[in-house]
Amino acid sequence: MLVIKNAALFDGVSDKILANQVVIIEGDTIKAVKPMNEENYANAEIVDLTGYTLVPGFIDCHAHLLLDEVPDKENQLSISTPGGGRYPNADASIAYLGALNAKKMLYSGFTTVIDGGGVGFIDVALREAIQRGYVEGPDYYICGKQLTASPAHFIDFSVEPAGPWQMRKMIRDLMWWGVDHIKIQMSAPIRMIGRNTDRSDFTREELVAAIDEAHSAGLQVHAHVRGSDAGVDFLAAGGDIVVHGTGITDESIEMMVRNGTYLFPTLASPTPNPPQRLFDAKNSRVIDLLAATAEKHWDSARRAYKAGVKMALSTDAGGLGIQSGDSAQEMLRMKEIGMSAFEVLKAATSEAAKAVRLGDKFGKILPGYKANLVVLQDNPFDKLETVLDAKMVIKSGKIIKDVL
Repeated sequence: MLVIKNAALFDGVSDKILANQVVIIEGDTIKAVKPMNEENYANAEIVDLTGYTLVPGFIDCHAHLLLDEVPDKENQLSISTPGGGRYPNADASIAYLGALNAKKMLYSGFTTVIDGGGVGFIDVALREAIQRGYVEGPDYYICGKQLTASPAHFIDFSVEPAGPWQMRKMIRDLMWWGVDHIKIQMSAPIRMIGRNTDRSDFTREELVAAIDEAHSAGLQVHAHVRGSDAGVDFLAAGGDIVVHGTGITDESIEMMVRNGTYLFPTLASPTPNPPQRLFDAKNSRVIDLLAATAEKHWDSARRAYKAGVKMALSTDAGGLGIQSGDSAQEMLRMKEIGMSAFEVLKAATSEAAKAVRLGDKFGKILPGYKANLVVLQDNPFDKLETVLDAKMVIKSGKIIKDVL
């Protein structure tokens, strides 16, 4: 039994920090949460959090642990030959990258990650490796490969169905791999010069077939949306989650509010303040396009938030120079578009869990919930920047990181 005492606590729901709380954990589950008392917890491991704040483990609803679009050239594994060819064992290198990124996520306080698209179904193996304890990582849920109308901009990242029946067949293939979610790329990637991101890459007939097939298996359907038509078509076909939402129209926003659809805003993808490594890696045409898109992207997120669209924390880590382990920076960006610290923290915990249908056991510090917890130096309501430095991480009731 693990007992956490003297904790200032954000439970994932309340808009106030609860003072002097005791959290009792048995196995991987929270057994009790109550005010501090004189009870003697014999034979228990005791953690005294006097002066610290306890919060639910953070959830990144959209990341790519198997991608590294802008790698550290000095430290990356050898996937390509010196002449630019691809080594036959490149997938092995990608698997090691995934294991490293999973550990980075966990140690930064992200105890749950939804992977929005992997390479070569390596995410299937990574999920099992984490579950069996081969590697350290968050609770990990996967989409497998994305459904795209043409080959994806990352190698071995997509399947390319054409027509309603092929859409159904591809969904069934993904179900065979045991994916947890379905991801459809509705718009062209923004750094593919010359592609029209406003149009939909799939017809409504194709979308209805794919979404119907996924829903028949109880799977949510997420969509990469970078344009006006794409959002309307996806939502009209019954899609569940809009990712990015760049350039979404008022019509899309109204549909999302009416249906309770979540937006995963990925405010780093793109951001008006990109990291230097992105400038170093991309040509000027791509940089200019990203800069123009960033303005539209943030405007879309602000309009959606002000209209009442539900938001959940999402980063797109792995793309556009966004590194795994830096996901907490997204909370500061969410505050920039107008969200309060309370709304941001909910978006990273209980709302995120609700968005991806984990809301009955993740994202809250309540009895019966999974003991995924993070310890912070300060009160995040007063100093949101404290989320950038997780002092302790508890996953499934076990202390993973402790720098108190």
